[in-house]
Amino acid sequence: MRLSDLKSNEFGVIKEVLEHHLSAKLIEFGVIPGAQFAILNKAPFKGPIFIEIDNNRIALRRKEAAFIIVE
Repeated sequence: MRLSDLKSNEFGVIKEVLEHHLSAKLIEFGVIPGAQFAILNKAPFKGPIFIEIDNNRIALRRKEAAFIIVE
């Protein structure tokens, strides 16, 4: 399942970050395999997805979130 498929207030663990031009930046933010996260909010009209990983809040475009595989 992809991070972009989850709904608000869901939790999960990152399984894999697929190759993308922002993969290195995501890793710097703590988006790494094994990290636990929570979806704080999904903006309407295909807006960004707000997640929390290790007390860090990150906003991701839905296109970017589609490259993150979760369980």
